[in-house]
Amino acid sequence: MEPIKSHQGRKCAICVPSSIISGSNARNLEQITNIAYQVARAATIYNVSEIVILDIPSPAEKQAKRDTEAQKFVAVAGEGGNKKISFNLANDDSDASEQMTEQEVNTRKLDESENNGLLFATLMQYFVTPPYLVKGVFQESIFKHKFKYAQKLPKLSTLPFMSNNEVTKIFKEGLSVPKHTPKIKKKNKKVSALKKLQVTKYINIGNETPLILSGAEIPINVRVTVDIKNKKVVSPQVAYGISGTKSSFGYLVRYAKTFSSIFTELSFPNGYTKSVFIQANDYFSKTTKTTLEKIDSIEEGQVLLIVGKLEEFREKFSQESIPEVDSVTDMFDGEIEVPAGLRIEDAVMIGLTKVL
Repeated sequence: MEPIKSHQGRKCAICVPSSIISGSNARNLEQITNIAYQVARAATIYNVSEIVILDIPSPAEKQAKRDTEAQKFVAVAGEGGNKKISFNLANDDSDASEQMTEQEVNTRKLDESENNGLLFATLMQYFVTPPYLVKGVFQESIFKHKFKYAQKLPKLSTLPFMSNNEVTKIFKEGLSVPKHTPKIKKKNKKVSALKKLQVTKYINIGNETPLILSGAEIPINVRVTVDIKNKKVVSPQVAYGISGTKSSFGYLVRYAKTFSSIFTELSFPNGYTKSVFIQANDYFSKTTKTTLEKIDSIEEGQVLLIVGKLEEFREKFSQESIPEVDSVTDMFDGEIEVPAGLRIEDAVMIGLTKVL
């Protein structure tokens, strides 16, 4: 086999807020899917290693929180002692709220998807999953019925395991699955199963029967690349590295509930060497300016591009206390300037083009 070439100089991760699919950016599942596909396509073209979705509460979620805080409890005297009466200052007509028109029902269904970072993360994972693994990977997902439009889009051609080529005859992506454990019947109890196995040699590669590894067992529910002939797990670089020096093997998807977790729960072992902000999703002429150093290119290191509206990041940052960090911009090492008024998915592509 020829020596495998690799690009060692630079790795890149992207962070986008869940508001990328807010009601102002996407009005239905088809538009949400197209936004996710655009980000996934840009990420695979530029070999992005990790995509982080930062949880940003939707307007409906923020209103629900305000409604909860608006409820006041007043104690009044009664025959049996004090009683608590609840006054909902946000909506006094509780009976009217129970009567919803068809339009209101449809709006509520839309709100369930608005800013839904988990839905967006699932779609991002779907686009880097081979078709023969979709059922196995997403069988437990609450969003497994949300791929109606995603399955109609072209496969990401930069992913070698998505192409019908000679490489896929030797190597395949697989999902480690547990061996079915026998069930035992006890005299005084109903059927019970043996303790669920945490490791396995069985790999689902889309065939009727799983492939059985010849080597050591691996943890269950792990995505791996396998050498079909030798029945062993290999790295993507070994399997697909011959396709080029910058071949994309897909990305990891991570969901961040807090701003600090963007930097503390990353998949890069040595952390990010540089975090760079890109302003997007701000459609007003007076765009918020920063005093951050302007960056045009990055030659090496592990880079995080944080793309979105600065005000949203500030609000998220303010919800926690990070020692020795006074402002959200203190978390950034610089800024990539892009045209004002860009949507987040467009800013991702332009930012990657400028910096890589």
